[in-house]
Parts: sequence; C-alpha cells; structure tokens
Amino acid sequence: MLDFVWRYKYILFVLIFFVFINSLFSILNPKIFFETERILMYADDIQIELEESFNDKNLLLLGLEFDEKISLDKMSSIKSSYENIKNDSLIKLERSVFNQKKMLFSGLFFHSFDILNLSSEEKYQQSIEKLNEKSAMFLSKDLKKTFFILEMQDDLESSVQEKLINKLRTNFNKNNPKQVFVSGQIPSELYMQENVVKELFYITFLSAFFCCLILWVFTMNIKFVLLTLVSVIFSIVISISVSQFLYGGIELVMIIMPAIIFIVCVSDLMHLINDANIKFDNKKDFFKQKVKKIGVPVALTSLTTAIGFLSFCFSDVLPITRFGLITTIGIIISLFIILVSYSICVDLNFHKLKGNLKINKLIDTFIYNITHIQSKLKYYSIIFIMILIAVYGIQKVEVDNYLTDEVNKKSSLFKEMSFFNNNFGGIKPVTFKTSVDNKTEINQLLDFENFLLQKEFSLDFSLTRMVDNPELVSRSVLKKITKDSYKMQTRMNDQGSKKSFQIFEQIKDKADLLSLPVKIGGAGYLFDQVSNKLTLEIIYGLIIAVLTIGILFIIINKFNFRYFFVALIPNVFPIVVTIGILCFSNFYFSLSNAFIFAIVFGLIVDDSIHILSSYRSNLRSGFQKEEAIQKSLKITARAVLKTTIIVIITLLPLLISEFKSVSQLSVITIISAVIAIVFDLIYLPNLIRRYL
Repeated sequence: MLDFVWRYKYILFVLIFFVFINSLFSILNPKIFFETERILMYADDIQIELEESFNDKNLLLLGLEFDEKISLDKMSSIKSSYENIKNDSLIKLERSVFNQKKMLFSGLFFHSFDILNLSSEEKYQQSIEKLNEKSAMFLSKDLKKTFFILEMQDDLESSVQEKLINKLRTNFNKNNPKQVFVSGQIPSELYMQENVVKELFYITFLSAFFCCLILWVFTMNIKFVLLTLVSVIFSIVISISVSQFLYGGIELVMIIMPAIIFIVCVSDLMHLINDANIKFDNKKDFFKQKVKKIGVPVALTSLTTAIGFLSFCFSDVLPITRFGLITTIGIIISLFIILVSYSICVDLNFHKLKGNLKINKLIDTFIYNITHIQSKLKYYSIIFIMILIAVYGIQKVEVDNYLTDEVNKKSSLFKEMSFFNNNFGGIKPVTFKTSVDNKTEINQLLDFENFLLQKEFSLDFSLTRMVDNPELVSRSVLKKITKDSYKMQTRMNDQGSKKSFQIFEQIKDKADLLSLPVKIGGAGYLFDQVSNKLTLEIIYGLIIAVLTIGILFIIINKFNFRYFFVALIPNVFPIVVTIGILCFSNFYFSLSNAFIFAIVFGLIVDDSIHILSSYRSNLRSGFQKEEAIQKSLKITARAVLKTTIIVIITLLPLLISEFKSVSQLSVITIISAVIAIVFDLIYLPNLIRRYL
C-alpha cells in the first residue's frame, strides 16, 4: 500500500483533483434537507395518525406589529390587504379577525355574527371592547398587533412557497407596520436552507483563513500551509459530494462537517510532520518508516473518530443516520488524501520544518512546567476542582428540547417565532381528538376546553371559541355538529419538552376525570414526544462508542484490560467536566447538541491515543518506562498541544453561526479540548506509571 502511494503519488493527486472538480460542480446548488416530518416519522407509537399531524406543515402564522393602537382606518387598510391574500389560489384556508365569527344558539338554530365591526368608529370601538372582554384571538391586548392563520396548498415547490411568503410580506408592508412576521414550519425550512449554503461558504472560508494563519505561525513554511489547505478543501468538498451523490442532497446537520474534516486533516498532518527522530537519506524509506511509526496511531485516531460517528448509524432518524455515515466516509477519504499529500510533502522536502523557534520554545516550556508540577497542593487541587464540577454536571444536567433549539437567539427567525410565542399563544400546533357518542355531555367538552385555556393553550378551533353560549348546545345538536369525533385545534408556547410532558400528563388526567377518551396529536406534541427519545438514543450511541473504543484498546494491546480504563478516563472525564461547566449557564441535553458530544469524544480522543501510542512505541524501542513516558511528553505532547491550539482557533468562526448546534460545537469542543490537554499532560503520565 505504502509503495503504491509513493510510486503513484502525483497521479493519485491529479485524480483527487479531478474528483474534487466534479464534486464541486455537483454541490454548487445543493438541496438542503430540512423536513420536520422526516424526524417525526420516528413516532410510530404516538396515539394519533401521523397524516393528521402533518397537516400542520402548511400552516403559516402571519403577524403585524404597529407603533400605535390599530385605528379604524388602519384596520380597514389591513382588511384591504387581507382581501388580496384571501383570493389567492395558493391559499387553501385563512382565518383572521376579519372572518372570525361568533355563534349564538337559540335552542333550535345558530345565529352567527362578525366579531369585528368596521361600519363606523363607534361600532368599531364597541366591537374592540367586546373582543377584549372575551380575550381576542387575533388581536393583542395592547391592540398594536394582529395575526392571521393561513394554510398553503399542498405539495407546492419550495420556490413557489418562497414567492408566496415574500408576496405576503410585500402585501402587508403597504400598511406601514413596524414589522411583518411570518412563521411556521415552511418559513423555518426555507430560512434554514438559505442560510446553510451561506454558512458553508463563509464559515469554511474563515476557518481556513484562521487555520492557515496559525499553521504558518507554527511552521513558517507557506508551501506546507498551502498543501495542507488544498488537502483539507479537497477532503471537505469530496466528502459533502458523497451525500449529494447517494441521497440527492445534504442534511441540515451536515453543516458542521467542514469543521470536523478540517480538524481531522490538520491534526493528522501535524502529527505526521512532528519530529520522531527517524533518520533516512532515502525519501521513500523515510516516508514508509514515518507512516509506520506515526501513521499507525494517526489511522487509529481516525478509526476511533469514525466509531464516534458510526454510532449515529444506529439511529432510526434518517438525517442523523446519514450524517453519521457520510462523516465516517469523509474521515476515510480525508485519511487517504492526507497520506497522498504527505508523500508529496516528503518528496518536495516540505516536511523539513524549522518552525517558529520562539513559539516552539514557549510550547516546550509550557509542557515542561505543566508536566512537572512540584506542588502536591496544585496537583490535587486541580483534579479536585474538576471532580467537583463533574459531579455538579452529572446532578444538574437534564434532557429537554425546544422547537427553537437550533435557532440562534439573535437571528430574525428566532425573533419571528418569539413574536407569536409572546403575543398569540405560541407556535407549537397541538390537536386534541375525542370520540362523541350519545352519552357525551357538552359540559364535559367545555370543562376540558376551559382546562386547556388555564394551561395557556390558544384554542384556534373549538366550541368555546366558536359559540358564544356553548352551554346551551344540546346533546343531539352536538352529535350533529361533531358526528363521531370532535377535534380541538390549539397552539401552545415553546416552553420545552420537559415542562410540556408535565402539562400533557395533567391534561390526560383531566380527560380521564371527565371520562373523555382524548387522543393528543399535532406536530408540536409529536416533537416533544420524539425529541427526548432521540436525544437519549444519541447519548446511548455515545456510550456504545466509548465502550467500543475501550474494547479496541484492549484488543490492540494483547488483551491488557488496564488499557480500557487508561484509554477512556482521559477522554470521558473532560467531557463530563465540560458538561459541569456548561451547566453553570443552564445547559441541557437536546437533539441539537447531544450528537456534538459524540463528535467531541471522537476528536479529543486523538490526544491520549497519540501519547499512549508513542509510549508503547518507545517501550518497543528499548526505553525504560520512565524514559518512554518522558520521551512521549517531549515529542508527541508538542504536536498534541499544537493541534489543540489549531482546533481552538479553527473553531472560533463557528461562534458566530446562525445555528445553535454549530456555535455549540465550537464552545463544547474548545472547552473539552482545553480540559483534555490539561488532563493528558498532568494526569495521564501518572495513570501510565501506575497501571501500565
């Protein structure tokens, strides 16, 4: 294999280049998958038909906010804009204050009347007063905001959906509102798709720039930096194109792939160019020996990183499974590209790096000081503090999920969602369905609906909302209205799945108390049910990956079971400490961040593996135990520290991401990497001395 790579290195590089060009064209206009129902399909045990729940997808919430109370003239102007939208063939259903009616039941017939009266100033004010008394559905209490519920036609192309949403904004902007808000599943998907492509470009560019800058500072060799950059770009583009080739698009979660591939590639190259005291005049022999000595642990770290991502393949959720598979393939692709690039690096003498002597001396001094802590007080104080933080994190951390978890709080999407959450009952659609027979009493339904109102649900379609005196509706009339079943369409605030679970349990208890056979559904309810299950599933996958890597170390070290603990403690402990640190800022496990810890584990495990592999190599070379440890710390630790610094600097641009999972990847990885390097340099050597 190594002979083949060395002999055909330039031909292989040209082939990689052509694959890169082809891949680049294939992802110029990628399809971004962000479809909520593809995640909700996991909910096969939920007590309502999924088809009913997915009707929520086409709903749009459109809101208007004004600086002053909405006057009669302004309301008339809004109605004119509303009429334009109402007649649009792409709108299947619309509800607003303009068509909101109340019905009075006389005992025999229903008499309906419009809630809002625009015939005169006096009647307008009277109708507004009545609306306030009855808690207006489409008007805010301060009368400065109003909203509309619209439903698009089914199966519209995304371009048509986007044009319609832009048309809605333009149409209502004619009324000079302070702001127009449009929210719902489709606007969220369109927003995500548009910004994913932008972020893939800008963040990758910024990360590349920062990485090149720090690489140049460390190596002082622009040729090596450019070769590294080219290798990384090739790896990223080809890896992403695999998803385009296999699935016809890219999953939203794959937006973090460039950062992962970046880190893996740069880490591998930094370890390969690290001085290992291999002396060969023949370049081919030097390349082969260097790869055998350093390349094996590099391949091992790639394998352990891949195992972390492979754990996602056990998920029942298609986007997460695809992410795990494509990232694993990307790691293998990047490993091959790095091997070819390193062979060229050796052939062109790019590997002979003097580096920045001052920085190298500074790094060596830091490593020496941190690995030779003389004070037992400092030594035990550091580990004691970390243990306390870890224990705090274990006790404090919990699983919770919000619809807005993926959205950056500074983004326009979050502001639009917050508008409906804060003013009009929320953005989570929830339906309550109950069968109606000859024994069903109207008071049972009214008591249940009033209980929902107490729990701050917004009742979009219900008896309480439609009928002014629903208590007078007889059992026979109720049966005629509802036929065999009655469905209450509601919305609730995005208050987290943990709190929602408690509310849903209270609602079920209330339904049982009223002898109502209620089934709960809707995209909001399904999200709460599914998201926590998936979060726990990913955490279990991480545990499996951790145990697998531990078993792998036992196997490659001739079934020495001590390696299981020595290999895992330096990698699991920093993650637990990181969770403790994050818990000081109200951190919780969610679907958007649970898989990040599997990623982090795969990345930080590299450090301890390189130190352990270097130690084993030194023992085989005839060094005594203490000499082998010191030699590993002197040579390998420098590369480990440099790669940690590169990882931190490369991930800094991710902090500005529109997507929370991307920014959290940066924060969690940086904190974990710092703790891992401290643990590996201070405590790993003592673990080796005591147990190996």
